[in-house]
Amino acid sequence: MIKQQLVHEQPIAWQTLCHALKNNQLAHAYLFHGPKGTSKLECAMLVAQSLVCPNKDEHGFACEECEECKRIAHHQFADLIYLDGSETSIKKENILKLQHEFAKTGLEHTGHKIYVVNQAENATTEALNALLKFLEEPSSTQMTAILICDQMDRLLPTIVSRCQLIPFRPLSSAQCYERCKNEMNPLDAYLLSGMIHHPQEMLAVAESDEYQHAFYLFENFTKAFSQSPYYGLDLLLKAGTERKKADGKLWMRYFLEMLMVFYRDLMKGTGNHDNAWYQSMLDMYRMKHIRYDQMLEILLTTRDKLWKSVNLTLLCDQMVYQMKEALG
Repeated sequence: MIKQQLVHEQPIAWQTLCHALKNNQLAHAYLFHGPKGTSKLECAMLVAQSLVCPNKDEHGFACEECEECKRIAHHQFADLIYLDGSETSIKKENILKLQHEFAKTGLEHTGHKIYVVNQAENATTEALNALLKFLEEPSSTQMTAILICDQMDRLLPTIVSRCQLIPFRPLSSAQCYERCKNEMNPLDAYLLSGMIHHPQEMLAVAESDEYQHAFYLFENFTKAFSQSPYYGLDLLLKAGTERKKADGKLWMRYFLEMLMVFYRDLMKGTGNHDNAWYQSMLDMYRMKHIRYDQMLEILLTTRDKLWKSVNLTLLCDQMVYQMKEALG
């Protein structure tokens, strides 16, 4: 349930909303802001449910299971209007229609009207101005607005000032791993959580051909390089010729970031102990004399060079040569 997720991942949002719901002191407008993947939309729907749920818990939050909660979750509650700017921009006409609908008598028995604007920063200037007027002059006191954005600086300062701000902090690697480890191979979840702090994006990347190729290369390169840097280079160059030039930089980036996760674990003395192969590789490398900090610097430099107009074969050759020099 989103309530439990909110407690552990977003304690500031949880405490602020809990206090408001418990004491019936909700603001007329909220702005949930923070990076992608931080459950802002899920939390907005939870607040909407909490405004109409007849079975609230001791903290004032919705049960998430009753008929009203389910209708809110499926956007089938008559007095809830949801505007989504995640795929197309929100137009002035959308805001004017919202105003028109909310000027009517409520259709639900609760009498509370709620509107949620997702990705509000993707609204046109005209739409934002219309929204500002609606925030300043709501048609009813029984009305709650929840705006959601990833980039608050793209909103009008006057809109921001009319809302109570609820910050959502970025998810940590550990939180991303916990979210995804049951939905994909746990080692993939572990590696991706060190590269991407966005659970939905992690799931999408894990299924891509570029990631799968990078993971195959990561497994075989770590084995080969431990035997000889030249074996590693040979494997890397062969892998490059097997892939189309168009996706070379993407799988190479994933490969480099997997290696960075691996060497950070070596430096910290930690790792994913649930995977026997990964742990065995860490144990093997720890027996060697390797300057981990230098290895990480080489990988970071290579990743930075990757997006410039460089010869991928030459870049791999330079990287492996430098990695060889970092071996004790």
